[in-house]
Amino acid sequence: MRYQPEQLLRLRERWSLSLLDPEEGTPVVVAGCRTFGELLRRHVALYSKRKAPVVSGSETLEVWRSTLQTEWVDTFDASFTELMTELHHYELPEIAPIEPARYEIREPYDLRGADLKEIYLAGAYLENAHFEGADLTRACFIGARCFETHFEDTLCGHASFGGAECHFADFRGANCDHASFERADCTMVVFDVARLRETTFAGAICFAASFDGAHLTHACIDTMRINHLTRFGIPGEQIDAERSKPSRRDVKSEGDDWCIVELFPGWLRAADVNSRIRTLLKSNGYLWEADEYQYLEMVCRRHVLHQNRGGEFLEWFFKDLMFGYGLKWKRPLITVLSIILLWAVGFSLHFRTTGLHNLVSSIGYGLYYSVISFTTLGFGNAPDLDGPWAKLLLCSEALIGTILTPLFLLAYARKILQD
Repeated sequence: MRYQPEQLLRLRERWSLSLLDPEEGTPVVVAGCRTFGELLRRHVALYSKRKAPVVSGSETLEVWRSTLQTEWVDTFDASFTELMTELHHYELPEIAPIEPARYEIREPYDLRGADLKEIYLAGAYLENAHFEGADLTRACFIGARCFETHFEDTLCGHASFGGAECHFADFRGANCDHASFERADCTMVVFDVARLRETTFAGAICFAASFDGAHLTHACIDTMRINHLTRFGIPGEQIDAERSKPSRRDVKSEGDDWCIVELFPGWLRAADVNSRIRTLLKSNGYLWEADEYQYLEMVCRRHVLHQNRGGEFLEWFFKDLMFGYGLKWKRPLITVLSIILLWAVGFSLHFRTTGLHNLVSSIGYGLYYSVISFTTLGFGNAPDLDGPWAKLLLCSEALIGTILTPLFLLAYARKILQD
């Protein structure tokens, strides 16, 4: 669950509050600690300066993870449990209610808004723990059990989750730039609108994970393991680029240099992220989904290649709207049908205004002439088309049909071959 900014601020500020005697409700000093933050740092100091272990490739992931978890249970678990007990004993304010767990494994740890920089939690059992809004910069969660753990809006820059079990964990809105999820199990993890720039997912299992709106600039996702339920949505880079699209007045006042320096890099980053996602999906055999991101990549590059609005409009109208860059076979079909119907109206008006046929016959002949003109099949036994207007309709539709027909067949054949 994501909290409002004012709630996160209050969750962070509560750590500076004084420890209170549970019976008298007066400030108390515990082992030299006066505030909840000092008590937290006292416990964290016991195990936060240890050297983070490296994900070993010489042993199986399960054995390596089990070794870390056994070390945690034997050395640190009692101290961490004692910390949670003391925080509860001295009445750490809750501020906001904790969301009930779908699969409650243990009593949830309330560490929301805590300052936990460089904390060592390798192999820790953190099921149902809550770290919303906490500072976890350079924290070590290697091999930890983070089943349904909440990391919403946390600062996880340079944090390490290598080999961690993160089933159902929630990283929505978290800043995980330069973090590592190497060989982590991120099944059904939510990374929506998270910042994952230069984050590595080498060998990570991301089945049914969600990255909708996430920033993935230079993220290592090439060897990420995905399935058909993994969702990337619209990359955060493309959302940012769309929001920063300037008006005509802005372009005129700021000049072309401003667009090149401020606007185009955003579209280039978005194009690169879409290209990376496309490559990942294609390498895993999800060709339809890969086409969607190839299309998004072409849209992003269109904004970079065309500095004038005229050229951008023409490409949008003829390549995107009408054909979807050859990646959306329904668009050429709709374009073909629309042109046939539009020209059929023109032919019908010609027959009606010249008095050759009544209204119903004019509509029928108009549709007939439009179809045979578009397909360039020639004319059967039908009234002659006299006059410049009729000949213009005939020649223009025949020319358009000659161009559009192979393009439609190409897009549709591509779709069929992928099936």
